[in-house]
Amino acid sequence: MNDRLSRLEGQLDALTRELASLHERVRVLEGRVEPADETVTASALAVAEAEPGARPSRESDTTAVVSLIGRTLVVLGGAYLLRALTDSGTIAQGVGVALGMAYALTWIVMADRAGTAGRRLSAAFHGVAFVLIALPLLFEATARYHFLNPVGSSAALGIFAVVSLGAAARSQLRTLAWITTLGALATVFGLMVLTGDLAPYAVYLVLLGVTTLWYGYIFDWLALRWPVALVVDLTVLVLSFRAVSPDTIDTPAGALVVQLLLLGLYLGSFGARTLFLNRDVIPFEVVQSIAALVVGLGGAAYVTRTTGVGFLPLGIVTIAFGAAAYAVAIAFVERRQRRKKNFYFYTSAALVFTMAGWALVLPTWALPVAWAGLALVAAVAGRRSGRTTFQAHSAVYAVGAAVASGLAAHALHGLGYPIGAPHEPGALAPMALAAVAGCTWLFGTSTPRPIYERIPRLLLLVITVGGVLGLGADWLVAALGSAAAPGIVATIRTALLVGGALALAWTDGALGFVEAGWLVYPLLVVTGVKFVFEDLATSRPATLFLAFALYGTALIFGPRLKRKRGREPL
Repeated sequence: MNDRLSRLEGQLDALTRELASLHERVRVLEGRVEPADETVTASALAVAEAEPGARPSRESDTTAVVSLIGRTLVVLGGAYLLRALTDSGTIAQGVGVALGMAYALTWIVMADRAGTAGRRLSAAFHGVAFVLIALPLLFEATARYHFLNPVGSSAALGIFAVVSLGAAARSQLRTLAWITTLGALATVFGLMVLTGDLAPYAVYLVLLGVTTLWYGYIFDWLALRWPVALVVDLTVLVLSFRAVSPDTIDTPAGALVVQLLLLGLYLGSFGARTLFLNRDVIPFEVVQSIAALVVGLGGAAYVTRTTGVGFLPLGIVTIAFGAAAYAVAIAFVERRQRRKKNFYFYTSAALVFTMAGWALVLPTWALPVAWAGLALVAAVAGRRSGRTTFQAHSAVYAVGAAVASGLAAHALHGLGYPIGAPHEPGALAPMALAAVAGCTWLFGTSTPRPIYERIPRLLLLVITVGGVLGLGADWLVAALGSAAAPGIVATIRTALLVGGALALAWTDGALGFVEAGWLVYPLLVVTGVKFVFEDLATSRPATLFLAFALYGTALIFGPRLKRKRGREPL
């Protein structure tokens, strides 16, 4: 009986050891496909099969890497053999280039097969060999052998990127994607310098940039898109300046194509992700959108304005983009998605498109009128919806109208700088002042708001006060004509500044206009500085007496009026 139990126990122990051995073998084999860019080598697997539970040793990994480096050097030696045969004339240049490209493609095929089989380290080395052969070959085929022109070489680079990045995506080889991208950027830079033709390579760079953007979306290769986007933006910026010069190969039409391609593909990709995939906007999209608007839209505006070609169609298209962005933000993002980041993103893009579009379409005299009208529309939208975003847009449109109409210069003059009047008031400045004042009134609300939400109203109030004081001083001085001595002008400006400070203090105290109260002390300080540098320097005793009396009155009654609170803040 005891012998029988002993045999059963021995068999049970053997079975347990066998199961443990099988478990360890399965665990080692599963480790073959787990890492991101490394793989268990064949020697390590052999050890694992011979000794259950064994792990790949550091020595075996080093041996595998050194072997793969040696294999890559042998592959590169074959490429140099083909080059030597071509340089010696043994084979024709065209045939040599074709054979070299076929030789390079062999190794990307091998990389794809190795990656599919799970040997990802070997696949990565095969891919690196492909890059190291293909890119120099394309460079020399263009710059040395002149076998390819800039358009042809940019197309060949596109095929190269599709093949190499496709293999990297198929086998999840992030290292190969980085080497491919950085190598392509260096090759394109060299070709642009040697050929002097930027437009074909700029198109290639835009396409490469959008490809890396989507690789980040799909595979989470997030850092890959940043260097490409930087190179794309710088290239398009340089192209914009070169296109208007008669001494370069690049033409305005080619620059416009690249600029619109940059805008369309990048912003279209951002729209597809945020709208159709229902995702929040991310920092890269914000940064690259700003860059694309500056170098794409701004560059296009610069080229069209400088050359006089195509600015009207560009302006119409830009206005349409602005209207579409506003519609998407209001009708879709706000009502369906309810994502604040996306709402701010699309409304900001709409603001830039709208302002730039009207600036391209309208003549100089009509532009402040259009911007003033847009400011009033945005102010009404902000009052009805209660959104600070539309009020901020209204403030931006109003500031644009003030600058374009000359009101901003009069406002600075009214607030104490400069001493002399900028110019005589025309019809546009009062129109812009009326629009700014109307927007300031439309911003009013009976409910208290945070300080940051009051900034647009404060900005417009500064322009309104400065505009009233500046235009008032300019009109009075113009009415006096030759009798307007420097001392009299200084006293008039002081009187207006004192009146403005007292009016703001009363508005704050009696009506609860909080932003007006914020401006009382700054305006009193401005008046004092102006008094020292202008009145004391130019006024006579009689006018100086009046100036002293006025400024003293403002210092006495301004703070007292401001302290009174009669109602809820406006």
